[in-house]
Amino acid sequence: MMKETVLAQALRMMFAGGLAATVVIAPATAQEDGEKMQRVEVTGSSVKRADSETALPVQMISKQDIQRIGATSTEGLLASIASLSSAGATSNAAGASSGTFGLSSISLRGLGAQRTLVLVNGRRLAAFAGGGGATVNVNVIPLAAIERIEVLKDGASGVYGSDAVAGVVNFILSKSFEGIEVSGGTGSPTTHGGGQNNKASVTGGLGNLERDGYSAVVSASWEKEKALFGRDRDYAKSGNNMPYYVSGATGQGNIEGVVIPGAYPNDRGAGFGASPATGYGNPLAAQGKCADIQMFQNPTPSSKGAPYCAYDSASATNLIPARELGNLTGNLTFKINEDHQLFADALLSRSVVTNTIQTSPERRSFLVADSAFVQQKVDPSLILYPSNPVYQSIVVPYLTAQGFTSIIGQPLAITSRVFDFGPRQSRDVATQSRFVGGARGTVWGQDYEVALTSNRSKVSGSLPSGYFLQVEYAKIINDPANNWNPWAPGGVQTGALAEKLKTAQYTGKTIDGWSDSDLIDSKITGDLFKLDGRAVQYAAGVQARHESYKISPSAAILSGDVGGAGGALAAVDRSRTIRSVFGEINAPLLSSVEANLALRNDHYNDVGASTNYKASLRWQPVRSLLLRGSLGSGFRAPTLSDLWTPQVVGTTVAFSDPKTGQSSLQVNGVTGGNPNLKPEESRQASVGVVWSPASWLNAGVDWFRIKITDILATPSAQEVVSRYRAGDPAYANLVVLNGNDIDLVKTVLANTGNATVQGADVFISGRQAFGPGKLDVALNGTYMDKFDQTSPGGVLSHKVGTLVDSKGTPVIGADAGGVVLRWKHTLNATWTQGALATTLIQNYRARYEAAHDLLGQRVFMGAMATYDANLTWRGLKNTTLTLGVRNLFDRQPQTFVPVAAQFQYGYDVSTYDPRGRFVYVNASYAFR
Repeated sequence: MMKETVLAQALRMMFAGGLAATVVIAPATAQEDGEKMQRVEVTGSSVKRADSETALPVQMISKQDIQRIGATSTEGLLASIASLSSAGATSNAAGASSGTFGLSSISLRGLGAQRTLVLVNGRRLAAFAGGGGATVNVNVIPLAAIERIEVLKDGASGVYGSDAVAGVVNFILSKSFEGIEVSGGTGSPTTHGGGQNNKASVTGGLGNLERDGYSAVVSASWEKEKALFGRDRDYAKSGNNMPYYVSGATGQGNIEGVVIPGAYPNDRGAGFGASPATGYGNPLAAQGKCADIQMFQNPTPSSKGAPYCAYDSASATNLIPARELGNLTGNLTFKINEDHQLFADALLSRSVVTNTIQTSPERRSFLVADSAFVQQKVDPSLILYPSNPVYQSIVVPYLTAQGFTSIIGQPLAITSRVFDFGPRQSRDVATQSRFVGGARGTVWGQDYEVALTSNRSKVSGSLPSGYFLQVEYAKIINDPANNWNPWAPGGVQTGALAEKLKTAQYTGKTIDGWSDSDLIDSKITGDLFKLDGRAVQYAAGVQARHESYKISPSAAILSGDVGGAGGALAAVDRSRTIRSVFGEINAPLLSSVEANLALRNDHYNDVGASTNYKASLRWQPVRSLLLRGSLGSGFRAPTLSDLWTPQVVGTTVAFSDPKTGQSSLQVNGVTGGNPNLKPEESRQASVGVVWSPASWLNAGVDWFRIKITDILATPSAQEVVSRYRAGDPAYANLVVLNGNDIDLVKTVLANTGNATVQGADVFISGRQAFGPGKLDVALNGTYMDKFDQTSPGGVLSHKVGTLVDSKGTPVIGADAGGVVLRWKHTLNATWTQGALATTLIQNYRARYEAAHDLLGQRVFMGAMATYDANLTWRGLKNTTLTLGVRNLFDRQPQTFVPVAAQFQYGYDVSTYDPRGRFVYVNASYAFR
């Protein structure tokens, strides 16, 4: 019979109450001597033990916490966890037009979603097919079905294998319920525009395992969120805000240079620049009339000294995409007898994310990357001929006035912002299916479990509007008989030409992708022997997993011929097998000292084997004090996409050239996988102390350090260009110049450099009587002391609290989104009296450096705190009503200078919720 210590009880109650944003600690009354503590399995270990008796830092967020946080999605809920960073994660909004197909992912310690293992009920989900098979899409995990979340803030490859380098996030779905509960909620920003959210769920359950011999729970939920646009927020409706930033998006009607029709690939005449900023300018810019074609005049002239027009895309871009989610989950447990059970669980989810952004740009540098032009022998430029009436009436006077008489009378390549098809819209449907069936029980005094898991993630992308086939579009524009007018009012073609252009419109598929993971696992746990009357426990098991990954692009996407879609996307169809064996021993060396050692070997049939360990020690010298520490190794295997995605030429994301001062450049880019990749390796250590001087108070600090070598990363276009211009020899062959202008950037996956991360997690929680009720207070924060990453050439980036170095050059990975904050915390207080509970939450983030402005001045984002509040009432039987407000004081964001591609302007998309103040109402009723 196991008895609970004061500290163990405090830990159990602390974990049960959660430490994300709201903590409710149950009364710390002494446990009855005759009450038996049930052994359970906690994330981070395969050995069953008394609840919370662990040497590893595991944070738990309960269902009650989730309700009080007031999150409208699983993504929003996870943003409230201090140890989860915006760096290395992808949000719905941040993924707009970046080829993520509706992905939302999470990142522990800022080490990236690919190094954060996501589990559901302790087992893996199939990685998101649209994300390269490297991470789980948390969009598909139903918020309404989550019973609790366990966050292991320590590397755990010795227990779970690949991907657990930074830690583990385990979503535990509801498993026990009797009756029917229905719930619904609605929420809206208090500022005009979109961002409204509606949700509903129903949960039904019957049977009690101990009483009836079975238990079954089924839950269905639905969520819907309305899109919010840049035009709906004053700080985001324009991409021009001197001296911070100026939109450099491709404009309409800029003269690129002379072309020789029919002579491709040798069809470009002299003086042809790589971007509109290096060309001959725009006739309407010289007249101050860029607005006539929905443009603005760039404040700086082109490299040839000519005025030109650029496009301000901000107002037409999603700040929050439209989103709809439907889920069905189920759990069934059947008791064969007192020693054996059968169990099954299922998850079916369908997420639809619709992104809307600005209309497509078109210019020569985009078209030359499209192989269809060579195949069909079409000139990869939008050509204005001397025979065109506007050539004589608009172009000749302009070129004469600017002194560019040498090119008069020759065919000219012109840029276009293609308004003819409207804003670009992508619709991505992600489905997740998961089925688990197995048996557990006791044989010869040992606990066993065996299960078969079948996982599939599927994504189906489509383009409803705003896109076109580039070759067909160019054929129509380049037909001299059509007399294209780049300076037509509004930049939109009319009459017969407009009708012809409709035939070039593309609506249809982008990709169909599948990521499958089938797993059979078995393990046995129990007591090995006694050590001074204390049981030495063990766990051992084997697993076999088969992964497959397939991407099937549509013919148009495969060719790279869809304008504005980012270039060609290659097909992939690969699979592999992983076989694993693991063991773990938990030994109470003394009555106050417990040691744990886990060892695991994973063998991949494509990248070899890796053996990793996890060793931990907990020491409780007195009842109120716990000291704990751990050491371990980890690894991350390259994904099937990493290894086998073919290298193709497409268009880069926007970047800035520090040499020429040009911004928002997009040029030819080579991307793809690398079959020569090897796994990353890591070493981690943690030391912690938990102090419970009284039953109503507990506090703790956990220090951590992680070192990763042979990092698997795709260098961004901005990183490659910045490091190339800085003279880093490791990037010498990754950029191709045309004169002094960048013509091509290679961003291919590789094992690049190392990283060292260290910091500390801090938590304090307590409960005391306060007036006629009781008050619960909790602080949960993460302090990052170091995040140092080296480039392939050995250049060191200090990434904590900044997105740039002292010269304004982005640190490694900065343009992928998100900053590694020095400090982040949630501080909350809940006062409860009878049926009424009210909660106030402070969400705090530390100051950080964003970038340098256009004058070369450093731009800092000051420390920021937002407050959430809610009121919950349970005055009617089986009824819960909640009224809440997020960002109570409607705190507005500071002006943010992006270091690279970010379609949204005016704020940091990775740290600020553009909905601002958000009011919500939730209600639930249980039929029991």
